[in-house]
Amino acid sequence: MSSPNIVRDTRTLIQNKLFAATPKKWLPQLRFGVQAYSLQTFQSATGNARRVEANANTAARKSERLLANQKLANNLGNIFDSLHLVRPTSYVNVDHSDMNGLTALVGAVQTRLGRAVPCFVETTYSDRLSARKDTPPRKRALRAAWVEERKSRSLTGHTIDALQDFADRLGFWPRLVFDRGFGNESIVEHLSAVGAVFYIRVKSGNYVEFDGQRTKIGQLKDKDATIRLYGLTLRVIRSAKDGKSDEPWYILTNDTEKSRTKIVRIYYHRFEIEESFKDLKHILEFRRTRLNKPNSLKVILWLMFFGVALLYKVTKPTKQQAEHIHPKKRLSWIRQALEQLQQAYGLLIWGGG
Repeated sequence: MSSPNIVRDTRTLIQNKLFAATPKKWLPQLRFGVQAYSLQTFQSATGNARRVEANANTAARKSERLLANQKLANNLGNIFDSLHLVRPTSYVNVDHSDMNGLTALVGAVQTRLGRAVPCFVETTYSDRLSARKDTPPRKRALRAAWVEERKSRSLTGHTIDALQDFADRLGFWPRLVFDRGFGNESIVEHLSAVGAVFYIRVKSGNYVEFDGQRTKIGQLKDKDATIRLYGLTLRVIRSAKDGKSDEPWYILTNDTEKSRTKIVRIYYHRFEIEESFKDLKHILEFRRTRLNKPNSLKVILWLMFFGVALLYKVTKPTKQQAEHIHPKKRLSWIRQALEQLQQAYGLLIWGGG
């Protein structure tokens, strides 16, 4: 795509899709938010706001109102869906990312291009906050809030609720791909009960029932074994050995149709979400965040995800390296698209030649 077209087509999508799907009462706030936080590197909540509003006090007030709007935050997913990126056949990678005292549970659609497109987010306080007395005041306050929140809902409960809200928003369950840490009984039972297809990496030392015997997953002889776990009949798929850790992947799934090779390939593209997190933190510089409220993080992440989704829709990235190249080694299409956007801005200011 030529540089001038990326600006034109991005603006068209924003106007005809995102803004058209936004209730009128929230449209002014969303316009401000998209300008301040989408397709922008992150300086700070108020710093980005000042890029839109010259008056510092006005910028701060607009940012505060936007980030405190819980009803808008809870409807940003519906606005995102106007871009039609998630389908029943999509594979959505799910993972947590620590954000300097807060935690984001993020789902991102596999693209098979090395980077996934984030399509849902829920936020809470991080469970990695120190309880030491010499912990800085901000971290102490965040930990106190985390303790209070955990009284009413566990992190697992938060995860299940977020996944269910995602499916309710879409009206269907896409296929979900998880790393280790999501294979506990409550999550597996819930996903099985609602008919969601899942692929979860599990540890080799976990026990399952195989042929009536309690067996460690790592001791299963078959590369594709039918097992019993949590009262459910599931499959455990073993990949070839991973060169980095010299240990295969063990993938727990309720998919009874796809071949072992296909399932390993599905899990292979789970790494795209990790690379998207890295791009978010390093290319878009979101590692600088010092937000104190989960809702603030949720709103800004959604707005940044809008930007990533717009770049994907507008630039239509294609495979640039052979399929056997690991996703972590591929050149980021997010980086390339942002460079195209910067080139377009330059042309608009300076002209060609």
